[in-house]
Amino acid sequence: MCASAKHSNVPSDWAIVAIGILKMLKSASLLALGIALIYYRNKDLGEVASRWLTNVWLGRSYVDAVLVKLSFLSKEKIDEFAIGSFVYSALLLIEGVGLCLRRRWAEFLTVGITASLLPFEFYELYQRVTATGVVVTVLNIAIVVYLIMRLFSRESR
Repeated sequence: MCASAKHSNVPSDWAIVAIGILKMLKSASLLALGIALIYYRNKDLGEVASRWLTNVWLGRSYVDAVLVKLSFLSKEKIDEFAIGSFVYSALLLIEGVGLCLRRRWAEFLTVGITASLLPFEFYELYQRVTATGVVVTVLNIAIVVYLIMRLFSRESR
């Protein structure tokens, strides 16, 4: 899908396509999460996650804390998370496809959505600094800055 777009190959197109592919991978992950939440809605999510996480190398105290929180989620809260997961997955898919097709509107959309979520990422880092949180936040800031620079450089031409 990404490679078949018939637009001029500007040197920075590879970065736009890479961001688009990243967005589509995130979309697929959230879609899978939403489906899993619906599928396991009537089960103890803590128990389900425990089976999945037995082979993952994470700090035991972190895993235990997550499992306890999952065990006490109500069906309504699981439904809310599933709906949010599906909605955000759709937005990411639209962003990703638009970027892979090198559409200018997708660059604006990506800047808007990604920048609007940065305050939540900063808040999470303020609450608890993790390597993953830092990497994700820095990557999202880099994407926003890159796209803004790209959009403004086109304006000046």
